[in-house]
Order: sequence, then C-alpha cells, then structure tokens
Amino acid sequence: MLRAIAPVLFIICAGHASAQSCPDFFRFVDFGLEGRDGAIHRGGTIFRAEGFDGQDLLLTERTVCLSVPEVSKDGPGNPIPVVKSIEYDPIKTEIALIELRVFAVDDAVASAEQAAVAHRAVLRMPDTKVKRGPNFLCAEIQETETLSCQFLSPYPGNAPLIVSCDALLCTMPALAINKQLLTSAVWASDGASVADAEIVGPNILNKIQEVHDFLAPLSSGL
Repeated sequence: MLRAIAPVLFIICAGHASAQSCPDFFRFVDFGLEGRDGAIHRGGTIFRAEGFDGQDLLLTERTVCLSVPEVSKDGPGNPIPVVKSIEYDPIKTEIALIELRVFAVDDAVASAEQAAVAHRAVLRMPDTKVKRGPNFLCAEIQETETLSCQFLSPYPGNAPLIVSCDALLCTMPALAINKQLLTSAVWASDGASVADAEIVGPNILNKIQEVHDFLAPLSSGL
C-alpha cells in the first residue's frame, strides 16, 4: 500500500506549451501563468537557479523548460526561462537530501490529496499501529517495516502532507507550496526502525522545515 505513496507525482501543468531546450545560462526560472487563451506565459513564481554567492544550484540537465511567446530577463539581460520542473543539486542544499524537486501541476491540493490516499488506507488496516504527536500522525506496519506519516505543512493552506519511510529511504511526494506548485524530496532514513515513530516523526518534521527554509529565500511571491 505504501508503494503508492513513494513515486514523485509528475502531474505537470497542462497548459498549451511544449518542452524546449533551456538557455545555456540563466540565473532565475519562472514557473509561468496560464493565460485566458489556455497557454502558459511568463509572469509566474520565480525561483533562483543561482545562489546568492553565485554558485549554480540546479541540476540543469533535469530542468524542463517550456516554449512560450516571450520570456523575461534579469538585470544583466540574461533570459529567465519558463519551466515546468526544476531539481536542486542535493549536495548544495546542505540538508542531507538525495533529491529535491519543484514542479508545476494543475491543482497542487488535489495532487497532495492523491498522495494521501494510500496513507489513509494504511490507517484503516487492522495490523496498523498508530502513533500521534503534536504535529504528526504516523501509521506503522511492522510486517513490512514501513512508516507513513501525515504532518502539518509549513505552507499556508490545508493540503495534506505525507511522508513515507522504510529502512532505506524517506519520500515526500507532494508538499504543496501554493495552488500550482509542489516540491518533492527523498532522503536516507538512516535505517530507522518503524518502532521508533516517536523519534522518526519529529526527525521528519525537522527535515520538512529544512526544505522549506532552503526554498524560502530562493523564491518570490510565496
């Protein structure tokens, strides 16, 4: 059941824009806005592709740019491509991640709700042990040594936030940033046992906050 939670949700925004090659150099990306014509245009949420110290932050080969009528430019005149997906270099996040993506969807809350379906099913299983904390609700399945938890999101809104862990990995498939943007992350679980939900739950919550704190200064309009 938990296997349904783990895959990252690639439900990309369905505007009438096609993928294209990204510029050779860019310091910012634009997630675009859907116009009245149903097409994606410039003018959406901006994220930095370059750190404040000038180092590249993205895995540029995994940035998915869109073909749009016109793109904005930064102060020195570099293009700001419109994108549907970016991936930050996990090493440069300095928060012990394996993967960190930000991507556009039609409805971020609906996507987060989809990610929560398997978690809610686990809660109803007779062999599930439920552990509660002040900011989390975890379901332990001892037979498969897996843990599925729901947390309060650090972002506004009521979108559910689910993280699942096994002995190797923790996966956060859908943290809703706003109505159209999600972030997903994967990190090592350090072999944590499902019997340690009281420890694992707060540790996951700390990781979620670290992801939020990393992205906050890199984005505008959030």
